[in-house]
Amino acid sequence: MASFPTPLELISSSDPAHWTKLVDLTVQLPASVHAFNASVPALSRITLLGKCEFANPGMSHKDRIAKTMLERAEARGDLLGLDGTTKKSILAASSGNTGCSLALVGSAMGYEVIVITDSKCSEEKRAHIRSNGATLWLAEELPSQFPEELGKETDYMAQEDLLAAAFPDRYYSVNQYGNGDNTDAHYGGTGAEIWEQTNGSVTHFVMSGSTGGTLQGCGRYLKERQADVEVVMADPEKSRLHGLLEARDDPAAGAAAVRAADAASAATGGVLVEGAGKGSLTDLMVAGGGTTLEFVDRAVVVGDFEAFDECRRTAEVSKLLVGGSSGLNICAAKVVAEFCAKEAPREKGVTIVTLLCDHGIKYLSKIFNDDWIKANDTRA
Repeated sequence: MASFPTPLELISSSDPAHWTKLVDLTVQLPASVHAFNASVPALSRITLLGKCEFANPGMSHKDRIAKTMLERAEARGDLLGLDGTTKKSILAASSGNTGCSLALVGSAMGYEVIVITDSKCSEEKRAHIRSNGATLWLAEELPSQFPEELGKETDYMAQEDLLAAAFPDRYYSVNQYGNGDNTDAHYGGTGAEIWEQTNGSVTHFVMSGSTGGTLQGCGRYLKERQADVEVVMADPEKSRLHGLLEARDDPAAGAAAVRAADAASAATGGVLVEGAGKGSLTDLMVAGGGTTLEFVDRAVVVGDFEAFDECRRTAEVSKLLVGGSSGLNICAAKVVAEFCAKEAPREKGVTIVTLLCDHGIKYLSKIFNDDWIKANDTRA
């Protein structure tokens, strides 16, 4: 009888048959790019490919880091208490998808999983986390449960650190924002797959930043194979990351971009795209010598509702239901494609790869809900 993989074996599998697929999204590129493609030989055309990370068992690319982080932690003995036999509870701060993936992987490995998220997390992702067997805590409500340990702290990342420090024998802190296994998961998995699936023809990689693990891991892998692969960060306009990246080379311009992001947030509220953007650099973004986002070349800024519009367009045109960060990525990739169309044709063409990070079914109450869009759209 033929053997079949378990759900966990599908994640970052060594078997190319089980890799998440690349799909052609060139149809979504702007008219100027299509005009360019019509004017050049077929081999010189601009192509946009999306990697279907929503096809992972947990419906997002975060399955990759959950599997790598927890398997390595278990191998190191980090998931056991001081007695060497009692299992710790896995504790993780997450905007939602990592929580879903840790719930899936951690419970399958036999551990209790506790996820801390905040009110921005969609109801669908909250239900997904619970359905996978995890306990869900809301950051805004948690200080009343742990008044001595948390005080008035409501930032979920800080809460994870404080609780793990207060109860080191009870909780294993995943620390996805500073855990090098996060970056390694994408270096050896996602980045390697992209290189092989495109036969080394990838010229641009476009991805949003949250922990920084995907950008840094994929960026490092691709640039090691071909130094002139351009890595572009897609960033929400109210995130500070694009300004902090720009400050790497132009401090004054970077500071101005940060002020603009802060002003936009003050005027209409914070970032609405879940799992994208940050107010400060994570540890992973400055790993490897302290250079800010070492493997990222530049950023493209996208509005929340431009990203949501692109999600809806992707469903209509490409027949794929994807989440907000995927819409953000596609928007940024379209900007990259427009720029390439203004340049001289490349003999071997342009191949832009982006990630379709998670499934749109997690956002039916938001992105694909007309009433929610009308009530929350901050565009004039």
